[in-house]
Amino acid sequence: MPIGSGSTQEPSARRSAIVWIEDSASHISRGQADSVTRDGFHVNLPEAPAFGQGDEVAVRLALERGAPTFATTARVAWVRPGAASTECSLQWSASPAERQALEAWISKAA
Repeated sequence: MPIGSGSTQEPSARRSAIVWIEDSASHISRGQADSVTRDGFHVNLPEAPAFGQGDEVAVRLALERGAPTFATTARVAWVRPGAASTECSLQWSASPAERQALEAWISKAA
């Protein structure tokens, strides 16, 4: 997963991030993020999520199994169902303090 403090175009470390996305009805979707930036992230989900475009969701990220997680919030930018998985793009909607912590976590992970 490219993790960086700017766009996904920046050179950065490649690691896979585990993502848990919880919607307002407490449905949890699990997937793999293939890019995480200061603006948001792109994720592939093995099953169609219960959330849709425009929804506010809770997000938890981990760089690997057993690693510390980071929790925050995001708004769903788009959802694209596919044959093998569903692609989603989410944009961070965290408070300024959470945003600073998120950016520090992203930088540390790079």
